[in-house]
Amino acid sequence: MKEISVFLFGVLFSFMSIDSMASGGNSTEIISCTLPGELSRKVSLSIDNKTKEINYSFEKEGKVELAVLFNEENKLKRLTDSKMGVTYYGFKRGAYSYIVDIVNGAEQEEYTISFDIKKNNKVVQSDDCLHSSFRSADITSKYISDVPYVDGDNFAFP
Repeated sequence: MKEISVFLFGVLFSFMSIDSMASGGNSTEIISCTLPGELSRKVSLSIDNKTKEINYSFEKEGKVELAVLFNEENKLKRLTDSKMGVTYYGFKRGAYSYIVDIVNGAEQEEYTISFDIKKNNKVVQSDDCLHSSFRSADITSKYISDVPYVDGDNFAFP
């Protein structure tokens, strides 16, 4: 029995080591949004530990369907609505806008996350992220451009 336990531990350790080598430990995830539904879908933002560039990815069933790199030439947009306690992170690709909304609660680590897709400024998909989703407590980067909040019906983010 002890031999089986040692063997299983060794196999588990090997897989964990292979996984960390594959990712290289080169990035830190700052937002992770697992979406509901029968298909596995995930939105994530991570910062490259070396270059500090931000990587966005949308995965479906473990395959990346959209990847975007944010750097000096292409900055991620952030809008903070302090009245409502919401921070939005977003970008545009053609007619489409992709937005992660973080609604802060009363407590420091209390928040909810949702993900929206707009086409020509009209919402075509809106999902609340599952409870396993998370955001870093401090999201700072020179590759994030803060957009001033404008109170009005004609304002469109990003």
